[in-house]
Amino acid sequence: MVALNEPDGASVSYERKGHARGLILGLTMAETMLLLVFCLLLVAGAIVEKKQAELRAALQKASQTEAEVLRLSQENRSLVAQVAEFMERTTGQKVPAEEWRKLVLAKKAVELIEQKGLTAEEAVRLAESTAVVRDNRLTSNRLRELLSADKRAIDAERKLAEAEKELAETTRQPRDLPPIINLSEANGYSFEVSSAGLKPNFRTKLEGVIARQIAAIVAKYDVDVVEVIGHTDEQRLSRQSNMDFVLRRVLSGDEDVSEMEPGDNAGLGLARAISVASVLKKIPELDKLNILPMSGGQLILPDDRLTNGAQSGDAPARRRIEIRVRKSKQKLADEGNQADN
Repeated sequence: MVALNEPDGASVSYERKGHARGLILGLTMAETMLLLVFCLLLVAGAIVEKKQAELRAALQKASQTEAEVLRLSQENRSLVAQVAEFMERTTGQKVPAEEWRKLVLAKKAVELIEQKGLTAEEAVRLAESTAVVRDNRLTSNRLRELLSADKRAIDAERKLAEAEKELAETTRQPRDLPPIINLSEANGYSFEVSSAGLKPNFRTKLEGVIARQIAAIVAKYDVDVVEVIGHTDEQRLSRQSNMDFVLRRVLSGDEDVSEMEPGDNAGLGLARAISVASVLKKIPELDKLNILPMSGGQLILPDDRLTNGAQSGDAPARRRIEIRVRKSKQKLADEGNQADN
């Protein structure tokens, strides 16, 4: 039996068709895959480069923002320090820097709201209606706190202005202080020698013209305390004092002032002040006042200087009674409470 074989030309044609199935545009399958991977790498590289450029731009912007925030923070701290220093210098009270920083931030927040065309009340109503301000904005409660802080800042500025005005007025002119009544022996207001006994002329003037003068000063300056201060010269006394034993009885009216026997100038000054105060307390126009006897002894000269001890002789001008008026601590406290209300 003879085998039938295909012609040689048919075999070669079949091999060429198989080889052609493994080629794309003249490239093998492996070369095509490498080309595809290369193209993908190029595209990925371009994307990565773009993202890196965007990241660098974002980092640069963040750096600039951080620098601006740092600069504003430094300016804010400087402003807060200046305002706090001025407040402390003017009012004598130190305000914490953190409190001033909050007030400054609150003021800026309100200014920003007003720039948007809203009033402070409208902003509060808007915050309350939405409950929470989105996109990292302030909540309604925080907004209300800032508005309240801004009101406190305005009040602080007003008080600061009032303090500056008062300080300026104090600097321009002295306060209107009550006058001091000086009853000097050189002018006829005299006692018995080395005693607290009033001479008749002195008593008459105390009950008349001097009492009316004290009442007029009390009414003008609205005071309730009268201080009677006895002053002497430096002539020494040489006797035993009984002041510790009779002082309380004289003040209560159980003993006459003539019973007091001071043993030194300090006691003599006090005894004479008690003698004058006893007369003034019996005058109806002065009966509601707190009349306090005191002693300056021989220490204070008529020009309000302390003595150096060299003036030891007879000095009628130094033997005197000074009458001063002032407000009691309780009256000052009551006036302060009325002012607060």
